[in-house]
Amino acid sequence: MEQTIGTNKLAPVKMVNFIAGLLIDLPSRSKVLSVEVDAETYRVTVASANGGVSLHHLSAWDVSRSMRGDPTALATLRADLGRHAMAV
Repeated sequence: MEQTIGTNKLAPVKMVNFIAGLLIDLPSRSKVLSVEVDAETYRVTVASANGGVSLHHLSAWDVSRSMRGDPTALATLRADLGRHAMAV
C-alpha cells in the first residue's frame, strides 16, 4: 500500500496570482515559485533576484480575509512576505 507524506496540494491559480501581486509592492525583486495549501496554511516558496529561495507560511485565515479586502490582514501578509524577502 502506498503512503503519502502530508496532505498539501497546489493552490488555485487565482491564489497564486493574488500572492504574486503582493510581491510587486515589495522593494525586493522576488517571484512566486509555488503555493501549496492545507487546512490552515499556505506554503509559499519565493525566489529572490539574488538567487535565494525562501519558504513562507501564510495563515489561510489572513489570506482569505485579504482577498476580501481586509486592510489589516493585507498588511499582515505584506509584512510577512517583506520581512522574509529582504532577508534572502
